[in-house]
Amino acid sequence: KDFSYSLEGRYGKVRLGDWLSLRPGALEVIAGDGRFAGVDPRRVVFFDSETTGLSGGTGTVPFMLGFGWFAGEAFAARIFVLLDLDREGEFLETVGRFLEEQGFAAVVTYNGKAFDLPLLETRYILQRRRPPLADLPHLDFLFPAWTIWRNTFDSRKLGYLGEMLLGLSREDDVDGADIPALYFSFLRSRAFSLLEPVVEHNAMDLVGLAAVVLLGALYLDDYSLTGDGGEIFGLGRLCERAGLLEKAEEFYQAARAASARDDVAALAARRLSVLLKKKKLYDEALELWQQLAAGHDAQAQRELSVHFEHRERDFVTALRYVEQAIDEGGLTPARQREMEKRLQRLRKKIAQLEDKNGLS
Repeated sequence: KDFSYSLEGRYGKVRLGDWLSLRPGALEVIAGDGRFAGVDPRRVVFFDSETTGLSGGTGTVPFMLGFGWFAGEAFAARIFVLLDLDREGEFLETVGRFLEEQGFAAVVTYNGKAFDLPLLETRYILQRRRPPLADLPHLDFLFPAWTIWRNTFDSRKLGYLGEMLLGLSREDDVDGADIPALYFSFLRSRAFSLLEPVVEHNAMDLVGLAAVVLLGALYLDDYSLTGDGGEIFGLGRLCERAGLLEKAEEFYQAARAASARDDVAALAARRLSVLLKKKKLYDEALELWQQLAAGHDAQAQRELSVHFEHRERDFVTALRYVEQAIDEGGLTPARQREMEKRLQRLRKKIAQLEDKNGLS
């Protein structure tokens, strides 16, 4: 079944047609994959499946395969349904022919890395056919979504993000847990009306996925669109992992300034201090470490002890930060052992200096 969605449609801060304005390579940072550097967003396919179970393995059959893409003046969605289990070979051949004709350059999923794509590949292999999406660059947006929104929302389920970020209400939507039973009921009754809500559910998942990925891309270009310092911090993490350290530093500075939450501000300060240390801007990093240490941050206390021991040669101050970290607790066993060794070393250095000064 085919669906078509207007590019003028707005989902929260997103106008669906803005996808067509994305530059080639716009998804590279989000994907964390250099293969996306030259990918034209217009040649991306969004993929989602509905299956007979959630466990995976050869006993799980993807009976519904949905694909969404930007075609001309619309976002198109095509949903393929396996009408009989014994016609899976024909079903997969039809899907494979469609994908070959479209010539997509990359695929975007949500949890597709662990579930949808491996399952699809397994079904093709069992049918002695070549999996059609196996060689394409793959963006599983579950992982970038976790990074961007982990400090903003408790859930990173696609439906939840679609509702919170895009205003996509799914109140009347079919419950995902009921979908396998609906399919088996269809096989018994041949009443396609049982599957119509599932088809619509799959199509809306594709639209929601396209819109939320677009929102992430727009955030990277203009963080003023974000509504929370946690989102800005998440963008910084994406950029840092992609090696865009200057951009990451910009996001961390913005997150500190924008966030009304102390925990997010502290996270941003901690990552910012790491970048400043890499750039050997120790005075600026020192200021951040001192602010963090005042809030009982054990990592900052460790950094301060290293700084004063090795850069300032101020063993007494270094010792003070080590003692604070140990006294306040909360250290991992490995960090506890490290700090205790540092404690003994600093005490020994101080004793040696006192002996030397006494002799002189």
